[in-house]
Amino acid sequence: MKTIKHLGFTALAALAVTLLFQTPGTRADDRVEKGGNHVQQINNRFVILLAGVYQRVPLGQGPKGNLGLTTVNLSDGSYTKVKFYPINGLPGDNDQNRSIGTFYTQDAPGMLCAYDLPGGSISVTFTGIHDVVTDYKESADGSWTLDGTFELDILEATGIYRQFVGGHVHMVDILKFRGGDGTFLEDCFCNIHPKLVAP
Repeated sequence: MKTIKHLGFTALAALAVTLLFQTPGTRADDRVEKGGNHVQQINNRFVILLAGVYQRVPLGQGPKGNLGLTTVNLSDGSYTKVKFYPINGLPGDNDQNRSIGTFYTQDAPGMLCAYDLPGGSISVTFTGIHDVVTDYKESADGSWTLDGTFELDILEATGIYRQFVGGHVHMVDILKFRGGDGTFLEDCFCNIHPKLVAP
């Protein structure tokens, strides 16, 4: 995948450490019928890649039905969004060049985020605990790049992800701010755990 090829060695190594292989008995795609119809709740961890330029969600123009979530308000004008791509553990289309959903994150100092996933949605909050910045570089024009790992708790989950409430998200992130146009560029692996296997 093009976006993965641009990631630094440090981030890829960190991803390798965070990922454990999944046996056939625990993979999400073993819980779907032929043809992709969901028949059970997903109860295994999975990994997605947030990739691309963040876009503002205008006031009153959040996703329909607020993704069925009550712990976030994605139409209040305080969120930006970016697409994400499948890496490991989700049922259905595993084409890593095809977006399968949208990630929403609240402007600072807000701590809330949401994932619009195939078959459901998840809301999360940054914990501010055990976050690690591994590298930070700033340019003369105000651009910067931040590499780090970040921890989030799962607040709410809908659809096939209901068993993830109380679980955990571990992010391995390379976030870039471009001073020339004021945009944020994301490359972030999200390792998403249900409650029973939260680290």
